[in-house]
Amino acid sequence: MRESELYRLDGFSRKLQGWYASPAGQVLHAELQDTLDQLLSGLFGYYALQVGALSLQADSMQSSPIGQKVYMTLDTECGTLAASPLALPFQQDTLDLIVLLHTLDFSHDPHQVLREAHRVLISEGHLVLVGFNPVSMMGLGRLALKHTSRVPWVGHFYTAKRLKDWFSLLDFSVVQTEYVGLRPPVQNMRVQQRLQFLNHAGRYGLARLGGVRIFVAKKRVLTLTPRLQPWRPRQRVLPVNVAEPSAREASHARAGRYLH
Repeated sequence: MRESELYRLDGFSRKLQGWYASPAGQVLHAELQDTLDQLLSGLFGYYALQVGALSLQADSMQSSPIGQKVYMTLDTECGTLAASPLALPFQQDTLDLIVLLHTLDFSHDPHQVLREAHRVLISEGHLVLVGFNPVSMMGLGRLALKHTSRVPWVGHFYTAKRLKDWFSLLDFSVVQTEYVGLRPPVQNMRVQQRLQFLNHAGRYGLARLGGVRIFVAKKRVLTLTPRLQPWRPRQRVLPVNVAEPSAREASHARAGRYLH
């Protein structure tokens, strides 16, 4: 991957963190994190990878019971590993969980991102994909500002149908879909608080209009090498320059820590 492309993606990542620090972003982030906490608490395994960060201190995998966690960004300012999602530095069939935070929204090659996730996940491993929903208030905002270069509006807001087609081609099976963020992206906290009642609109069949959509997909391809028994240690899968945290450290891992 060209160095200029890394700088481009890094710029999008920093601007997205800035937007999530805004009034509308803070409200959406809180709702998104609550939903991720519920989803990830029921996914188990040995190794988990979070790609991207919604803020310098945000640990979107905080509820995950998985002991060994890696937080990957394009630099190590808010992660533990600097690498590109187009070329993950992991061996094939080694990770149990991957969380992609708006990675497809701003990647120039979303197909390669998904292929890499599929490559490094074990059979029956889970991919949690977070992305903006075009059929939402966020999507309407993007249409209104379609000529802007500002984040998040400049991102790709992929339809559910297109993403499901991509999942199917890679033998991913979607096991759960959640939506959050029914409030419009108004940058006024008082207005956001007054619109809080919209959170209950999901009870009336409007949940699919949430600004952010979360797919939980499972890799269905069986590998030739059987998975090791739980009582046997698995081979090291983290890059050699990343230290594996202890179980106690992992439980307090967050995306602002450097591992040396």
